[in-house]
Amino acid sequence: MGAICWWIFFAYTFVVGSSLKQYDIPEDPPGDLRDNVGPKVINNDLEIELDAEGFQIEDIDGQLTVPQLITKYGYQLETHRVTTEDGYILTMFRILPRQQPETPKYPVLIVHGLLGSSADFVVSGPNHSLAYYLSDSGYDVWLANVRGTRYSKDHTDRPLQSKEYWDFSWHEMGYYDIPSMIDYILNATSSEKLQYIGHSQGTTSYFAMSCSRPEYNDKVVLVTALAPAVILKQVRSPILRLMLRVADTLKDVLDSMGVYEFLPYNPNNYYVARSICPKEEKNSICSLLVALITGPHPEMYDEQLALAYMGHAPAGASTKQLTHFVQLVRSGLFRQFDYGKKGNLQTYSNWKAPQYNFSNSKAPVQIFYGLNDWMVHPRDVEEFSRMLPNLLEAAPIVDKKFNHLDFLMAKNARQQVYDKMLPVMERYNRV
Repeated sequence: MGAICWWIFFAYTFVVGSSLKQYDIPEDPPGDLRDNVGPKVINNDLEIELDAEGFQIEDIDGQLTVPQLITKYGYQLETHRVTTEDGYILTMFRILPRQQPETPKYPVLIVHGLLGSSADFVVSGPNHSLAYYLSDSGYDVWLANVRGTRYSKDHTDRPLQSKEYWDFSWHEMGYYDIPSMIDYILNATSSEKLQYIGHSQGTTSYFAMSCSRPEYNDKVVLVTALAPAVILKQVRSPILRLMLRVADTLKDVLDSMGVYEFLPYNPNNYYVARSICPKEEKNSICSLLVALITGPHPEMYDEQLALAYMGHAPAGASTKQLTHFVQLVRSGLFRQFDYGKKGNLQTYSNWKAPQYNFSNSKAPVQIFYGLNDWMVHPRDVEEFSRMLPNLLEAAPIVDKKFNHLDFLMAKNARQQVYDKMLPVMERYNRV
């Protein structure tokens, strides 16, 4: 759910932005990379040392595609397409190791959250983005784009605008998308296993897979779960709590209009955001919405990065996908989609939607979660972690203000998260 923080904002910009002028993307981005020296910040009674360089990004990064971003910053890119068992055609971006490691490493599959895309892991630029960080550390990095998002909107026979195309939730991502990507990566790299990293919905879909298709546990050497959105009982965001109350009405309205896609990627959103939330404005409506949805953390919020991110998110989702998350919150249970008693009998031969069996999820898991995450409550993460049969650690982020989006965009994400997860990843590589 990494990009969910733009729900309210883009409900406006999606409509208004469609009337704006289309902008061409220059082939050669102008200007030198920004050199913004980050100071020390006193936060939560801890002195947090920011990287000496700050974010090395430019304004144009919000207008570039993921392949353009990766090649712009000097990383070697490959584009791969994989077809799932049910016909969805997915795009993965591969970033090869910046330097060959001294010892062999398993490839890494990174999966984004709701309304996000592979851009989540590259938009904050060199020295900060997770994908570049791992490539610099000698990893073969594969960035997923799940069905229905900006880079994965093809199907072998279902038209994009059809109701049938959008008849999926994160369960299908776990049951079809992730297994197809895993098999493709292992075949392409001749590796027996891979490492898996998921943020938010990227963990939801993973555990749907590992519980429903347990044979794939043997193909994953280690799971790193960032802000896992699995047990969702205690949403703290006042905006999301309000949206939960009107979710049924919103779904009915969209269904009556024949709309089954929610907040698709629109390049004009960036230009609307730039006019409403200029990077020079410290307390813009955008920063306020991020705080009210993900949790306030102004010390680690960067206005230029937020604006660049709005050029990539939201990247699209199905309305059924959102409904499934609403069901998780209302039921407090991690279970398959609830079609109602009649629909459940037809689908599952039971009047209740089946719960996922965590005892099937046997791959080793390390968890990182924020104490100030207003979307995934720390107590929910702790409850979920106790259900896992092979938990290595469930570690709260030391920075007590760390929120849901900070895993992707905080100034201190590398120090607080990436530097902590890497040693465990190294231990699970082949000897």
